[in-house]
Amino acid sequence: MLTIDWKERLTLDTEDYLEHKLPRQDYDFEIIFIAYPERVNGKIPNEVIAFVAGVIAQRLGKKHGDYLPFYRHLWAKKGDYGKQAFATFLTKLTPKKPELYLTLLEDAMRKAEPHDISTLLDKVMLPLLRKHPEKYLGRVFNWTKGDNAELQKQAMNLLIKLIKRRADLGKEILSHFQHAWAYPLGELQGLHVILLKTIAKLNPELYLSVWEEYGIYREPQIVELLCASVQDYLPRLEEIITPWTKSGNARVKKASNTAYKLLMKKKGA
Repeated sequence: MLTIDWKERLTLDTEDYLEHKLPRQDYDFEIIFIAYPERVNGKIPNEVIAFVAGVIAQRLGKKHGDYLPFYRHLWAKKGDYGKQAFATFLTKLTPKKPELYLTLLEDAMRKAEPHDISTLLDKVMLPLLRKHPEKYLGRVFNWTKGDNAELQKQAMNLLIKLIKRRADLGKEILSHFQHAWAYPLGELQGLHVILLKTIAKLNPELYLSVWEEYGIYREPQIVELLCASVQDYLPRLEEIITPWTKSGNARVKKASNTAYKLLMKKKGA
């Protein structure tokens, strides 16, 4: 935990950096905190980086939008410390100018590693979605069907995390993805299953309504989705799944038989 003395020193060093170095486009911001004596696995603690980035964001004031090259440099050239600072900047600044910083976020995620995409979405987008889903859900939906395969996955993971915190959004999010079930889901199919399982835990009535709606179908992908989402015994699920086990379609039969066995196990437990 940062002591008051170190907070004061880091604040003064940050102000010195902003006055004498940043205006000259000196982006070596690690000079602010490199003297901090404690290390975690050989690195400056995240708390220190977040504190320094928070002071920078505060001191930049209304001119924060003039420093996009600085933020980009930190993300691209300053390793883990720079990425941590970048995430902190976007967390604090995106609510002030959403379009500007969401574009910057998208640029950063375009070629980012999966872990970095996940971190950015958790820190920047999840708080925004929890407070103002009406403003930001559409953008995340677009990410799930864009041309960046990794961002597609991480965006879906983000929405699953959101449902766990805002169960009231489950119906809207599930409804959006149901439209995709008529088309091949590829590598995203497993995440659609996790989405259904999450809905089942948080809103059993909504989950059962999906079964009622799609129980008349024998489209292999839909059957696979529903059957893979089974976690507990419900009489209605047994009624729907039983006819599928007699299907002549190999995919339908395989998925439904697996689900049926699980149902019977749960029924007898």
